[in-house]
Amino acid sequence: MNSHTLTAIIGSIRIRLPLTDRTVVVSHGRKETREDYDDMISRQLDSPLDYPPFVQGILEDDRVTIAVEDGIPDGENVVVAVVQYLVSHGIEPSRLTLVLGTTAEARVQHIRQRLTDLSLTEISVVLHDPNSIDTHAYVAASETADAIYVQRELVDADVTIPIYCARTVECPLSSDLYGIAPGFMDAASQFRWSIAWLEDNLTHLHQHENLSQEAGWLVGIHFAIAVVPSLDGHVAEVLAGKPDKVFQQATELLTSVDPNAFDLVIAMVDGKEEQQNWLSVARAASQAESLCKTDGRIVVCCDVKKSTKGIRDLASDAPSEEANRRLLKAHVEDAFPAAVLRSIREQRSLYLFSSMKPNEVESLGFAFIDSVASLEHLMEQASKVCIVRGAQY
Repeated sequence: MNSHTLTAIIGSIRIRLPLTDRTVVVSHGRKETREDYDDMISRQLDSPLDYPPFVQGILEDDRVTIAVEDGIPDGENVVVAVVQYLVSHGIEPSRLTLVLGTTAEARVQHIRQRLTDLSLTEISVVLHDPNSIDTHAYVAASETADAIYVQRELVDADVTIPIYCARTVECPLSSDLYGIAPGFMDAASQFRWSIAWLEDNLTHLHQHENLSQEAGWLVGIHFAIAVVPSLDGHVAEVLAGKPDKVFQQATELLTSVDPNAFDLVIAMVDGKEEQQNWLSVARAASQAESLCKTDGRIVVCCDVKKSTKGIRDLASDAPSEEANRRLLKAHVEDAFPAAVLRSIREQRSLYLFSSMKPNEVESLGFAFIDSVASLEHLMEQASKVCIVRGAQY
């Protein structure tokens, strides 16, 4: 990007926009992209934040589980670097387990193939399914006696290492400092978390935050790894160490922007195909909403290819609260992103620039952007424009 144009890669979509003195470009990742994954991981695990060198605390027979949150930028490369570090420092592959916070077959296969290429097929790979209660273990109960269950491998391990993406605390379904809530909890716990976020129930969210931290402690998590996203949706930094120190420093690296200041906010989901999904659309729209004036417009640029069962529910004309609760209780794919988008759509004009067909986009209640020229036209009409890079964070 130079002083006059911006170029972004959104999945398979290339966007090049002219910039004027009415345009502000921001990003939630302060630094440029780094690709030295092995070096970043080695430095952090050798000298963690407020923690001794990591492998010093692992005994010969310890079972080590790595919990990999879904949506980490370049997550595959980060995970492989962590695995290689552990193996090179004497951890037997047969004592390692990866718990992946996704059931997306393509992402799972990429990880398996990388392990195969490195002759690390002894490492166990487990997929987290919040609807499979039999694969979870009870760890705590709320003041209202709501039980919290966590993926069993995380509870049973001698050492659990969560890897999560650093996001603003306002971001939908952002991880807590232990990297397990709400991503590796059971569906009922995730449902309560989602309802609290949608209803902006700060008291309820605070209770969930305290409970998740208690759950993280009970699971026995004393070490965490956070990935800080870069300007273009890749990796700016990796931090590791004591969970509260990692969380604090990682979130301090994220940029804050003046709220409710712009007539038009263009939220870009920078990154590869794995970032181009409906949860990224919802997160980007949510970030943009806080920056947009009441009568402003929001454009989300995300290379989603088709609607899913949850997203198609946006065509319903039922009252928002009723529709969202019904949708979340059904546990269908993309139920939470649909609920977030429905709530935003009621308050703002919401546009989508994607690979989907115009009639499909419009049937969901979004305005359709068909080209970069159309995007430029919207920018010309606005007196103050904000472009958010890596808006899914």
